[in-house]
Amino acid sequence: MPLAIPHQLATGFVASLLNYAATFIIPSSRLLQDPLDTLSTAIPILALGHATLLVLTLLFIKHQTVKQTLSSLGFAILAAIVGVGVLHGLIVLFGAPLLDKFNHTLAFATYLSIITVIPTFTALAPADSSVWVKAFLQHCPTETVEIYAYSQAICTLSGAWIGAIVLPLDWERDWQVWPISCIISTYLGHSVGVMAAFGWSSFKMVFGKKKTD
Repeated sequence: MPLAIPHQLATGFVASLLNYAATFIIPSSRLLQDPLDTLSTAIPILALGHATLLVLTLLFIKHQTVKQTLSSLGFAILAAIVGVGVLHGLIVLFGAPLLDKFNHTLAFATYLSIITVIPTFTALAPADSSVWVKAFLQHCPTETVEIYAYSQAICTLSGAWIGAIVLPLDWERDWQVWPISCIISTYLGHSVGVMAAFGWSSFKMVFGKKKTD
């Protein structure tokens, strides 16, 4: 059974606050000054924070057993690790330098993977594979949990891509240094995804009730 919308919205809101704090508040270096050092601080905080949010959601909201929770956490971590490699390759294919600033690209791929992958497990786990196929391969999310997982992931990835649009422009701004604009737009993309999921699921719920009345 899907969770009530407020639970999903609250989880997404907490995830957005975590992303903001880990990216812009906690690191001693500012993102515009040293993006690699900022990500080096942000990544372990994000990994631990999102993993904790996943565990708490499964245990206390979805009422899963400890064994089921640890299993879902393990799959989430494995998927995030695989996601780092996949996203790093895609980022290079989309125009990021292959060798120059390799560490910057790898750090951004890790940042993007954590923010994209683990929140989808927080929303969907412990759903079986058919639900994942329906949401992400068939692009047909219908239940509230599917909508939150899909919207957050798609908007986060879209945000990362949109942030790259400004990089080749000859504006000579500090935030055009790789991958600063993509980090900012990734954070914004996730936040937009949470609100879009809330609007989408609310719209579906209201009009679904009207049809059944």
